[in-house]
Amino acid sequence: MNLYTILITLLILCVLVIVHELGHFMVAKKTGIFVEEFAIGMGPKLFGRQGKETLFTIRAFPVGGFCKMRGEEPEFDTDGNLIPRDPNIPIDPRSYEAKSRGQKLLVLVAGSAMNIIFAVVCLVVVALFTGHTNVFDAIGTAFLNTWRFSGLIFQSFGMLFTGQVGLDQLAGPIGMVSMVDTFLQSGLIILLAFTAMLSVNLGIINLFPLPALDGGRIFIILIEMVVRRKLSPELEMKINYFGFIALIALAILIAVNDVMRLAA
Repeated sequence: MNLYTILITLLILCVLVIVHELGHFMVAKKTGIFVEEFAIGMGPKLFGRQGKETLFTIRAFPVGGFCKMRGEEPEFDTDGNLIPRDPNIPIDPRSYEAKSRGQKLLVLVAGSAMNIIFAVVCLVVVALFTGHTNVFDAIGTAFLNTWRFSGLIFQSFGMLFTGQVGLDQLAGPIGMVSMVDTFLQSGLIILLAFTAMLSVNLGIINLFPLPALDGGRIFIILIEMVVRRKLSPELEMKINYFGFIALIALAILIAVNDVMRLAA
């Protein structure tokens, strides 16, 4: 494992997240939501260009990106307390908050959908370079492999919940560097197939009904559709907060597992 492999891993992660956020961006624009910023990378801003509406930026750390929509997140005061919305001030019709639940669902699902589409495109290229000279055959093979990758993800989580696989066998970004190093030695086409699998993984896991993921927000909207009323911002914030803490704890556990495997 060397610096070159680490940079390739960061590039793959960044591309997958940008593809995901691009899905949110495109559907948000189609549904009339004002997108305030579309960023490549995280952290301090290095470069910015103002579009017709959206500010496009490149940030310091190449670990993903984000699509910031107007009215998507609640506002907090300097003490971290939720600022209630003034009912006397009309909601901006171009904010995320003002859109129907159906439109919000489309925006939230679009990120994962774009990851799946990206995976299919990658696998078409893989198929064309591994003997499928017919484009239609390559497309069919790409869809089949995307379906297989999806099945493997659900199978893996099923084994995790039934105890057939332990948490110590989960790999995170650190473990991913080691995997990228292995696939990179097998050639760019194999690495591209691995990238496609990661893209499917990201797309599906983001739809899981867990707070702090798109799926968690989708789950809350579906609850609102069933109970026919909007959940209070305070309750939604609490659900997301405790879910986020749980995800951070899981991420730390996976990182420790990665380090332990490397040390061994």
